[in-house]
Amino acid sequence: MPDIEEEYQSGFEMEVNAPYSLNYLITIQNIYLNSKNKDAERPLFPYVDSSTWGILEGEFEETFAEVWKASVEKNSRDHMYDHNGILQFDKELYQKLFKKNESGSFGYSESVKSFLAWWNGLHGKIAIEGVFDHDKMEKVYKELSASIETNKRLRIHLIYDNPVLAARSERSWYAVVAIGDVFIPKKRPELLSNLLMCCKGIV
Repeated sequence: MPDIEEEYQSGFEMEVNAPYSLNYLITIQNIYLNSKNKDAERPLFPYVDSSTWGILEGEFEETFAEVWKASVEKNSRDHMYDHNGILQFDKELYQKLFKKNESGSFGYSESVKSFLAWWNGLHGKIAIEGVFDHDKMEKVYKELSASIETNKRLRIHLIYDNPVLAARSERSWYAVVAIGDVFIPKKRPELLSNLLMCCKGIV
């Protein structure tokens, strides 16, 4: 799906897409959290048996925060960083979430296959980007453009769930947004406030 863009006379633009890299990390985060909360009434997506995957133990959460930060930095600096093959191209980064042994290598390979089977289908990346439809895009754009006079582009990366194990990810003219923040009306004020800070470089 091509980037969603809106451009008006002000010159301010918004570009919205859903990256492979960050959504893969959310997938691994949720698999890990499910493994730690097996009795949860509402498990996170996806709910899979990862017992043979060699996912890190003990230091997973600290390592996840580091990998997430590195991925956000790469995505914010280079709009060409994320692509369909990124999980092989930058394998060394994402495989840090797995043990450095045969089990970890197997787990990483299986996790990528599982993620891509979902993400490359109609129910994955395209569906996530569809949450930010033209109507919602227009409303967010108009509210932001009323306060922005700069001819720049705000890049928004959508993720399908909240980054529970990661710190805030806003950067100057770049934001990572969970689709719940777009879809749930009561979260709109905070979303707009965070995006406006990105556009003003207050991050």
